[in-house]
Amino acid sequence: MLNLNPAFLHYFSSVNDPTIVNYVDTIGNAIPIKDTFNFVFWILMSINLIIIAAVRTIHPAYIRVLFDTALHNRQLINNLREELNFSRMTSILLNLTYFNALAIIIWIAIKESNEYLMILLTFVLIGAAIFKLIFIRLIGVFANTKIGLQEHLLNHFIFFQVGGIILTPILIFTHYLPAHYVNLTLIIAASIIALLFVVREMQSFIRAVQYKISIIYIILYLCTLELMPLLVGVRVFILNNEILN
Repeated sequence: MLNLNPAFLHYFSSVNDPTIVNYVDTIGNAIPIKDTFNFVFWILMSINLIIIAAVRTIHPAYIRVLFDTALHNRQLINNLREELNFSRMTSILLNLTYFNALAIIIWIAIKESNEYLMILLTFVLIGAAIFKLIFIRLIGVFANTKIGLQEHLLNHFIFFQVGGIILTPILIFTHYLPAHYVNLTLIIAASIIALLFVVREMQSFIRAVQYKISIIYIILYLCTLELMPLLVGVRVFILNNEILN
């Protein structure tokens, strides 16, 4: 009598198992996107890439001039008349790349579970920026120093756009790094944002002194709309990521 191996018999008895048949039938079917973070992340990054590509295609020299203006601290108003134009749609949209990137960084730093909060953060950051720019305009009216504060206002647009161009490739290239590199990525991104902030404020402070803006207005502005939000953000980042532990 033929003596069959039990494992061999178990294999043949399970071939007609409906669960196996169903599993085989599903091979090759489309797999739905279940990772919401990747879904939202790539929506925001795709928008950034499309905007940057559009600017690079329609106005090839714009990004080069943008970085040159930011680094060499030219007179903004004269430079805008010559080479930069912030009223163009491509230039306006380029500001969005910064807020998209910053929303992702903030979401990761606060360890929020709702991925769609990244999109909400983008709108919140845009609203906060608009409020800040309006406040700068009001200070210019009350302080009667329109030219100096106008250059500070334009300086924001320059560094929003520069920040978006720098942060977008960094976020994309570090997106699939192992989880234990998340804090390192956040520190690098936060350092870039802080550096852009410091350079922007130093340039604006120099211009404010040149145009003889009252030191009281400068201190009031720095404390309320620059230093306080920055310190709150740094504190939240440290506490949520246990940097000091």
